[in-house]
Amino acid sequence: MKEINQLAIVNIAAADKDPKTGMITAYYQVINPSGVSTKSGGSGGTAVYSFEFKEYSSGRFEEKTSRVMPRLFYTPQIQCYIVSQKYARQGLLDLINFLEHNPERRTNVDIVVSDAPLSVVMNSLTSLERVPGRYIRSLFELHARNYHRGVFPIKVNDLAKGINFHQPTVIPILDFSSKQPASKKDKLETMNATQAAMSFEDGAVFLNARMVGRMDVKTKTLFYILNDDLQRFAESIKVNGENVDVEAQNVQVHREYDRPSSRLIIRIRADLRIISNKQKKEMNVQNLHEIEKAFNQTLKRKAKSLDELGKKKDWDLFGLQDEGVHPKDWHNYKVVFLVNSKVTTIGNTGSPYQVEKSE
Repeated sequence: MKEINQLAIVNIAAADKDPKTGMITAYYQVINPSGVSTKSGGSGGTAVYSFEFKEYSSGRFEEKTSRVMPRLFYTPQIQCYIVSQKYARQGLLDLINFLEHNPERRTNVDIVVSDAPLSVVMNSLTSLERVPGRYIRSLFELHARNYHRGVFPIKVNDLAKGINFHQPTVIPILDFSSKQPASKKDKLETMNATQAAMSFEDGAVFLNARMVGRMDVKTKTLFYILNDDLQRFAESIKVNGENVDVEAQNVQVHREYDRPSSRLIIRIRADLRIISNKQKKEMNVQNLHEIEKAFNQTLKRKAKSLDELGKKKDWDLFGLQDEGVHPKDWHNYKVVFLVNSKVTTIGNTGSPYQVEKSE
């Protein structure tokens, strides 16, 4: 029986690996109970403490913590794993196997690749959420609402499932807006929460548990859309020379393989909600069809670009080989995109307000 006051509860674990020596540097953020207490007078210092250890074997870290931590090392409540980009490009197969071999180590936990030095990220506090692990989890839970079944496919076991598939797995890249750790004092002395903050824009592309490249945020979003993960997203389009922002909702993607013709047909269906409309003209049935047509053409053009990018990078982004297409043939396999949308929500008025000119 483990008493909570006897545990060093790990909130975030991070790892870097030297490609020459194989030395692993592990960081653990451990919750300080008095630092997160909501009772009067209960806030005693920082919400978390960061510990840093170096070893050649992942299995030795738990033993090493007992020499520094006066409590029992406890990881079942971990919120997130962070790996350096250097480690990710070497491959994470050893980390995945290490986590899977012990039932107390969780693999249904989010994992991200850090662009910033782990020494900076792991020694920084966050805004709104005192515990950085909760900050990351809350951020991803907000994103997950836009995905089918409320699942954001960026967990350790998503990487594990993709080890023997040809289709890449894409997980977020953590970017830190400061080169120095953001301390508690920094957070108290500034109102600008983005001055030293974490963000997750680009995506790391993994094949066989090894990072082989990266995508910008727009390409990453498109990858999730076309693989039927993302069911809601925003898009900016041009209609009659003016900007119109729409939100695509209830996005449905269906695939049809026409094997005699060596082509894949991807059908995308979406309901559109108009967020912002800079057009000066009154919104009528014809104009709604113009918006739908512009959205369809824009998404189709971007989808074709993603297909071309995948073939150029040798990334089978639609998993053609996993569906039986021969490895020598998938580059020449034609992917056809058919997009159909319907505007269902236009706001409170169909006519823009205008200032009447005085005579």
